[in-house]
Amino acid sequence: MYPLLTRYPNRHDDLLATLTRFSAEAIARSYREMLPAMPDEVFVSGGGALNPTLMRHLSELLAPVPVTNSATLGVDPEAKEAIAFAVLANQTLFGAPGNVPAVTGAVGPRVLGKISF
Repeated sequence: MYPLLTRYPNRHDDLLATLTRFSAEAIARSYREMLPAMPDEVFVSGGGALNPTLMRHLSELLAPVPVTNSATLGVDPEAKEAIAFAVLANQTLFGAPGNVPAVTGAVGPRVLGKISF
């Protein structure tokens, strides 16, 4: 089921450290490759915002861009999913696209969801 855990039964700390660093590297690489320019600052939300090791890696890899969690904006990092659905609902309510074709591969911008009464 989990071949790496089976293959390295006494190395779970090392595996977690590697996966955490890999995640930070993937995020930093995506910023460099997908954005037209680096942002002035980065706010992290979701479970990763509560992981000090991940936050340290992101700060290192994205320097000199400051990296903090969304709590500095007054937004609970654990509210990420609720906020994402609120943003999508707002887009739908106002007839605005809720997708990013360059990221999703969609043919074009689309209003997502449906309002029904």
